[in-house]
Amino acid sequence: MGQGSPCTENAIAVPVGGPPDDATSTPIPTFGVPVAGVPYEQRRAAYAVIRNREGAVAAVHVPAGYWLLGGGSLAGETPEETVVREVREEIGGTLRLVHKIGEALQYFFAASEGRYYAMQAVFFRAELIEESHSPAEYALCWLDVSHPGPWFFHACHDWAVQQG
Repeated sequence: MGQGSPCTENAIAVPVGGPPDDATSTPIPTFGVPVAGVPYEQRRAAYAVIRNREGAVAAVHVPAGYWLLGGGSLAGETPEETVVREVREEIGGTLRLVHKIGEALQYFFAASEGRYYAMQAVFFRAELIEESHSPAEYALCWLDVSHPGPWFFHACHDWAVQQG
């Protein structure tokens, strides 16, 4: 049949319940429901949970909704490197990582790309040291998370905010 399509060549089969967390050998929290028979492209990502003095959470607004600061990892990049780079690109900010919150698996369909993803995301509690020192892709938003959610496009982002 030749080479796989760009949508399936990096596809993986991930068991429902998520892959085991290497540190604990227990399943990681899983969000979204995979569509049976559909190949999912694996995507590694890292995000930051940043709170201001009032407890609001830093986010960016995209057409699909709100997202935590962060995003997809580049080849060979650690989760820590990913989130620092993404925050610099997204809002022009400088980040200080405080601690790892955890990992989660999110199944989703990216309508703008026409692809299904199984995103394994690492979440960090972080502090914003400098809000904007370089050009930014998005304006920084502060979400009031004191009321019941959901607040974010991805349910795993809501989970991370509740954890950290």
